[in-house]
Amino acid sequence: MLMNKVERGHTLKTRGRLLPPRMLMLSLLVQIPLVWWSWPLKPTEVTVLIGVGLLAAGVVLNLSAERLFRKRGVGVCPFSPAPSVVSEGPYRFTRNPMYLGMALISASCTFLTGVQWNLWAAAAFTVWLHFRFVLPEEEFLRDRLGGDYLQYASRTPRWLGLPGHALRRQAFR
Repeated sequence: MLMNKVERGHTLKTRGRLLPPRMLMLSLLVQIPLVWWSWPLKPTEVTVLIGVGLLAAGVVLNLSAERLFRKRGVGVCPFSPAPSVVSEGPYRFTRNPMYLGMALISASCTFLTGVQWNLWAAAAFTVWLHFRFVLPEEEFLRDRLGGDYLQYASRTPRWLGLPGHALRRQAFR
């Protein structure tokens, strides 16, 4: 994995942690038993199209967000020092495009195979991301970037949808 200057000094802090890319792989691997049990697979054209769309969206979100972080000198590894708020590109629509992209990739396999029961893996992965990384990273960024991050968070959804009104309330405590 290529690391920028910001990440090099940060690797000790995350060493030994199960990081999101590895957990994504695990969320894909745990889908194999139901796929094998459901063989031969019979996905419909609609589910395959949905799966391809989710996979493409997930890959595009991850690549564009990662490139933007590298361009701005922000570490891609969780809890890397963040010199500034990145609010352009996919960060205009979601505060967590890399995590959202990984969740979409995990869900895409369910649709590509037509084994809808495997959607549990993507849901479990997303919940794990939310509590293990998203919420702690928000606190980390609030502490380091203060008002800039709070302004950004108040106008940009955490995942997708409406901006985070709960975060606004926390800012005024």
